[in-house]
Amino acid sequence: MSAEQEEAQGVTASERYLAWLGKNTFLSPWCFPNLYTDEGKKAEGGDGKELCDLLVVFKEHVIIFSDKDVAFKDTGNLEVDWGRWVRKAVLKSAPQVFGAEKFIYEHPDRIFLDRKCTRPFPVAIPSKDKIRIHRVLVARNAVERFRKHASGSGSLMLNPTIVGKEMEKTPFQVGSVNPEKGFVHVLDDLALDTLMRELDTVYDFTSYLSDKEALVSSGRLGVSAGEEELLGYYLSQSNKDRDPGFYINGEDLIVVDEGVYDGIKNLPQYKRGKELDASYYFIDKFIEYFGQHAKNNTWHFSNAEDFDSVTLGIREFASESRVGRRILADSIHEKIRSLSPDERGVRLLLSPTNPETMYVWLILPVSGHFESYQEYREFRAGLLIAYCRSAKLLKPERRIVVGVAIDPPGSNGSSEDMIYIDADTWSEDDYAEARDVREKLGLFKESNVIEKSERHYQYPVERKSNDNHAKRQKEKERKKKRNSQKGARRKNRRRK
Repeated sequence: MSAEQEEAQGVTASERYLAWLGKNTFLSPWCFPNLYTDEGKKAEGGDGKELCDLLVVFKEHVIIFSDKDVAFKDTGNLEVDWGRWVRKAVLKSAPQVFGAEKFIYEHPDRIFLDRKCTRPFPVAIPSKDKIRIHRVLVARNAVERFRKHASGSGSLMLNPTIVGKEMEKTPFQVGSVNPEKGFVHVLDDLALDTLMRELDTVYDFTSYLSDKEALVSSGRLGVSAGEEELLGYYLSQSNKDRDPGFYINGEDLIVVDEGVYDGIKNLPQYKRGKELDASYYFIDKFIEYFGQHAKNNTWHFSNAEDFDSVTLGIREFASESRVGRRILADSIHEKIRSLSPDERGVRLLLSPTNPETMYVWLILPVSGHFESYQEYREFRAGLLIAYCRSAKLLKPERRIVVGVAIDPPGSNGSSEDMIYIDADTWSEDDYAEARDVREKLGLFKESNVIEKSERHYQYPVERKSNDNHAKRQKEKERKKKRNSQKGARRKNRRRK
């Protein structure tokens, strides 16, 4: 375990590892390990009751994680060993998840960050009519035993037709823990690592969980050789016209064999997509940077009243899928690279993931026209607001505008501004003011905006640089050479 993993919150090593994975996937503003409730707290200095090992609250999604590190003993009788393990690790652990869900529904204002219940949970729990609960039970230590028993990855098989205590008699197969209370995702060590690393944004992760829940509820999942194989099937269904998903025709059942996930990972377009992703985690770092300021309340200035309000802007960025973040980061970097040190630049970015959202990214140099850096910041903030309002007029179908303003990289200053506009609250006066500012400053007018549109893929086929162009050029050169040779032969014949 790395030093960074050691620093993650959690009582046990497995809980700290889960917290570290969660922070990297969901990002720290919305990911909280080891929460407590004041249930049963008898005295002011007493301790609260643990709610769950990890809680993620992001927009309408709430993910409840319970982590169980139960030893898988080897007595020589596999059925007995499996029965004991699955009883402790899964069947007797699921009530904690259901209990946490019930408490969140009934007492969302009684959740705390610390054992003494002095620091209230900062993120608002979604209302009952909007909340989407996802239950995840991490059950460790079965993978190695499965590998000894049979060839393969060691990931537990998924068979939703096995219900409750029936799992005690089906070694290395997990099903529906308690269908009446809701589906629980049972993840072994391998499945946890694979899902959290492959689906490493809250959008991608919750999309998979939601689609899987719908698949199980429909009765159309037969058997999967493992969670990673089901994920492989899910990813394999994407193409140029649709996102990953479980697309089923007629009355078909999905049965997923071993090797599907490895087959996906071996594709050149998969490897190319991962290479591109690795270069564009800029958006994640940007979200974490602003998120730490939100947590520590270290803003230079903010008119937001609570944690949810102050994180509205970065929450839109965090709503992006991995490929969406890649597209945004690429476009921002391209704009920055195109500017000279003393040149102002702005880019309007339409969200690749959310059809109601757009972003304005402003780069403004500090010039000698400003008497102080504070005066520069005030001017920059005002200009950013003007750009964002003008953007709404240019793209009226987009409801949310998030604006970011920065100094040019490498400049003496170092500050950032962010604003969040939800135009649903705009009055006619707001629109009139925006039109006036846009007309006076000439910002984002149709006549001075160059629109670029390009299709991006999560797993793109690597294009050979100018392959077709090079072929055409070679053909032209060959044709020119042939014509030149013919001309030379004609001249020689005339001389003779």
